[in-house]
Amino acid sequence: MKPKLLFNSDIINILIITAIWIVMVILVNPLGNFGLNDDWAYGFSVKYLIEKGQLEISTWTAPNLLAQIFWGALFCLPVGFSFTALRFSTLTLGLVGAIANYGLLREVNLHQKFALYGALIVAFNPIYFGLANTFMTDVPFFAVGSLSVYFLIRGLKRDSNIEIIIGILFACIALLIRQLGFAIFLGFGCAYVIKNQAWLKSFIKGFSPTILGVLIQLSYQGWLRSTRQNIPDLHGKQIQDILNSFSGFNWLYLIEFFLRNTMLALVYLGLFMLLFTIVIFPLKFQSFSQKERGITIFALLIIFIIVGVAVISKGFQIPITRNILSEFGLGPLTLRDGYILNNLPVPQALKIFWLIVTSISIVGAVLLILYLIFAFREILWNDSRYQGEEKWLKVLIISEICIYFAPLGIGGFFDRYLIFLLPFLMMMVVVFTRKVTQDEKFDNRLISLVMIIMLFSAWFTIGATHDYLSWNRVRWQALDNLMQESKISPNHIDGGYEFNGWYLYSPKYKGKREKSWWWVDRDDYMISFSPLDGYKEVKRYPFKKWLPFGPTNILVSRKSTASSSR
Repeated sequence: MKPKLLFNSDIINILIITAIWIVMVILVNPLGNFGLNDDWAYGFSVKYLIEKGQLEISTWTAPNLLAQIFWGALFCLPVGFSFTALRFSTLTLGLVGAIANYGLLREVNLHQKFALYGALIVAFNPIYFGLANTFMTDVPFFAVGSLSVYFLIRGLKRDSNIEIIIGILFACIALLIRQLGFAIFLGFGCAYVIKNQAWLKSFIKGFSPTILGVLIQLSYQGWLRSTRQNIPDLHGKQIQDILNSFSGFNWLYLIEFFLRNTMLALVYLGLFMLLFTIVIFPLKFQSFSQKERGITIFALLIIFIIVGVAVISKGFQIPITRNILSEFGLGPLTLRDGYILNNLPVPQALKIFWLIVTSISIVGAVLLILYLIFAFREILWNDSRYQGEEKWLKVLIISEICIYFAPLGIGGFFDRYLIFLLPFLMMMVVVFTRKVTQDEKFDNRLISLVMIIMLFSAWFTIGATHDYLSWNRVRWQALDNLMQESKISPNHIDGGYEFNGWYLYSPKYKGKREKSWWWVDRDDYMISFSPLDGYKEVKRYPFKKWLPFGPTNILVSRKSTASSSR
């Protein structure tokens, strides 16, 4: 009866995740036929496929995208193309990703209630949930990639070729969403070799899927060349940046740049992982001898000082990259004053809030560094106390983390690129801690604090996502009114990145210093959050906000006569 009870508990937890996700979606209201961030370029390909029956990839495209185009098209088939349909396609995969995260934690033998806790940490992550309400590639890649690793781990644990094949198929789909899917193939190869130990034979079998991935990538790029005579301008830009790093950079500068990016990533990931590591780490600490506890405390202090000094000296205060996470919640704030001029006033109280968040993230970063030290010590030095553990599983987790992050460390990244690492970091924390059971005794004060922070995180995530959708919905309403009622052509409007990209994008566009860089022909009319020099306000559109800070109006302004004559 016990396996059946465990299965039933898993089903109940999955239903809980689903119910919470649906409530979150209802609260933020994802409806609205407008593009967000880069997804206008991805939506173009779906629209072209739906309306003309042909594949056309915008030249303003960096990821592979192919699999996501077909996925989005499925959701548009019933009523035709709309960004609302595309948003629901991503929201569906967002739920799949959270459930896959739960499954991964269960596969590393974490108890159901803690696996549920880990899945909710992902669902409540503001970057994850915010991106799930767009047609960006990050959440679909997270979902499909997590499913791939889930089946690969199951296949390796159970020696099931069928599950390994399913995992490889999902890895191929993940690769056709983002090029970083190569990490899945390579991580699997490393784990397969360690598990089977017959070096030549297992090496060929383990890395043959990697060859398949290379062939898929080359075939896709060949198709792009044959149908367009060129690869889209931004396609594979990260890969090219990495190649350029090895050929044209000063090696000392490259190392310094990599270390900077690593520290930046640790600050973000430390924040995202803190609620998980702070609950699990005490169990690891309890297993230490008195001497080991003293050494660990000393190491924590040293790492805290090093990370703290690095963060302060580099000015790493969250939000650092200002792509998704922004001072006012979620972004990017893709209007001229919010993105290019960057002159929206930030209240002192809000600055203090982000300083506190950064301080908390340092604590999380320190714990992650400590776990990485544990991981490399056990894998590389083959610690005899852990010989009973599945070494191939540990190698899989660590190799996925390192291989995925390597190009980001060399080429740079946005904050949204880091969410894919969350399941692997959670699994790392679990497998390098003793088995976590339902009967574990936790400090009630710690649990109370964690629950309060988690509820605050959920409130912030829902509120920030609601506000991001709210101002964009009103922005596009203002633009529609300007075009339809006032008969103003898009060529005369600077409506922000997504608007000008959707209506006026051209790979031949050459920007002018006095205008926004996003394909502005004439900026006779400007959409902004605040008054701008040289423009007179024509109309003001208030929008509803749940978070108590940030802009509250969308302004439609017309260039003054004096400015127009220049």
